[in-house]
Amino acid sequence: MFVFGALLVLTVATVGVSYLRLPETPAVIVGISIALVKAALVAMYFMHLKGEKPMVYWPLGLTAFLFVGLIAALLLSEGDHLFGTQFGDAFTTD
Repeated sequence: MFVFGALLVLTVATVGVSYLRLPETPAVIVGISIALVKAALVAMYFMHLKGEKPMVYWPLGLTAFLFVGLIAALLLSEGDHLFGTQFGDAFTTD
């Protein structure tokens, strides 16, 4: 019941933060922080990772690290326009 209560409280906190009308960056940081805590609770208790041996954590950590690296590589190679880069027309010379 502890985990259910904690997830319920964190869900209410997430909804409460949305009503605070925070600026975009702090709202995203708070929302992601709450989501990370909720994900950790689900992983630890419902996926039974709390009592696992440390040998399980290494592949899990490596997978998370590689996933973040893959997403970062995709964003850096394909999402350069997200950071304000403007490309000129290919048929004109400056």
